[in-house]
Amino acid sequence: MKKDAILSYDLGTTGCKASLYDIKGNLLASKYSTYETYYPHDNWVQQKPEDWWSSICNSTKKVLEKSGVESERVLGVSFSGQMMVLIPMDKSGSILMDEVMIWADGRSKDEGKLVEDEVGWENFYHRTGAGMPIPLYAIAKVLWIKRNYPEIYKKAYKFVGVKDTIIHRLTGKFLTDYSDASNTGLFSIKDKKWDTDILDAVGIDAEKLPEVFKSTDIAGKIQEEVAIEVGLPAGTPVVIGGGDVPSAALGAGIIAPGNAYNCIGSASWLAVAPDKPVFDNLMRPFTLCHVVTDRFVTQLAMFSAGVVYEWAKDQLCNYESLMAEKEDKDVYYLMDKLVGSSPAGASGLVFLPNMRAGGAPHNNLDDKGALLGLKLSQKKGDILRAILEGISLNIRIMAEAIEKKVNNSFKYINLVGGGSKSTIWQQILASVLNKNINILTGQQEANSMGAAIVAGVGLGVFSGFDQAVKNFINVKRVVKPKLEEAELYSKLYKIFQQSYGSITPVNSKLSNF
Repeated sequence: MKKDAILSYDLGTTGCKASLYDIKGNLLASKYSTYETYYPHDNWVQQKPEDWWSSICNSTKKVLEKSGVESERVLGVSFSGQMMVLIPMDKSGSILMDEVMIWADGRSKDEGKLVEDEVGWENFYHRTGAGMPIPLYAIAKVLWIKRNYPEIYKKAYKFVGVKDTIIHRLTGKFLTDYSDASNTGLFSIKDKKWDTDILDAVGIDAEKLPEVFKSTDIAGKIQEEVAIEVGLPAGTPVVIGGGDVPSAALGAGIIAPGNAYNCIGSASWLAVAPDKPVFDNLMRPFTLCHVVTDRFVTQLAMFSAGVVYEWAKDQLCNYESLMAEKEDKDVYYLMDKLVGSSPAGASGLVFLPNMRAGGAPHNNLDDKGALLGLKLSQKKGDILRAILEGISLNIRIMAEAIEKKVNNSFKYINLVGGGSKSTIWQQILASVLNKNINILTGQQEANSMGAAIVAGVGLGVFSGFDQAVKNFINVKRVVKPKLEEAELYSKLYKIFQQSYGSITPVNSKLSNF
């Protein structure tokens, strides 16, 4: 049977999306399988690795069934995965913790302080490219395990990333790629190898870290003992893939300097693809190795984006959820209609979106969300609009900081991620940024599309990334800013920035309340 399909996975924060493409770049089908996130204590954010595997298996079978494509036609698989965590595995490949810290977990403040004391923050940043708060990085998480569960640290044969746990289950190989390794706080961004000076300084054993390969390298083939469970033939090649941020950059068509993309998922980030790392000690953009060989991805990321709109759905929109189920509609469509009933500026509301602490532009783990300017005359639509505007205003801060650092004013920004399907959010963002927003044909599949392109290049389907991007990525529509809205948002932008500074001392006190 002819092998003419590529299966890619995006192991995100809220679930796994399996996407099936043909070799011309056409999306044949996609299927999303969710998993739980657990918050047992303040700043603890955990998931169960077994849930990742179950989602891989479920989404594989469902996407093949949905597409009508026989599994034998799949010529290879690859991955995009959430980053900033290393998971302990013993030599047999068993994961040593039922629940593991994911990227948003900020419990390891003491370990972050240890890294800062032993390495120096500026030295750490310029060696690793890691600009976010140190407790969020894998270096601090591994040290937390070593301090609190020394028997697990001792028993660990390798610490690997999220996607790498699945790769091991499929192939039996312990490994990672440059993009994932470069977002751990343990990797030299310039030398492209584990930084032994940092490892020695903080007391992490170098032999516990996996070998690092290019994203396009083939890890191995699916083993017979898992083939039936995952729903793919034994012997199917597994291409390593990369972290979600660089995978999304590729899926958004950002493979060279001068262009930018914004991803709105549960978090939101804005990124460019320079040919060398970019540093700024104040705003602290972080730089990763791109899945595209010899390129980098520099970005700023806020943690509270789509996850906040999801919170609003769960806490404020029970009626809309019931109506959506009754009318067989998407609840977000009904929420967006409410947003449309509110004028630009949300009737005087300002929303600070920092409900998940940390992230750009302030990198403050004491941050909290806030809704300012409430009056009895305001309605639910005003609150929902303020949420979308607040997230967009925060994205503007990131865009201006990146533009300043790379000395380039972007004429347009490619928009990807689940939030990009909201037409009213597209318009709000265009007017807030006062820039053209490109809506791509596969904007909701950017991470898995990037992984599929990596697989195609690694398997020799495409001659290189340039050819693959032309096959896969097209601009479907351009959203232009509205002049009157853009002027209003420029005024609101100043109030938004002032509001953050005013409420920061209160949030600091609440963190210790």
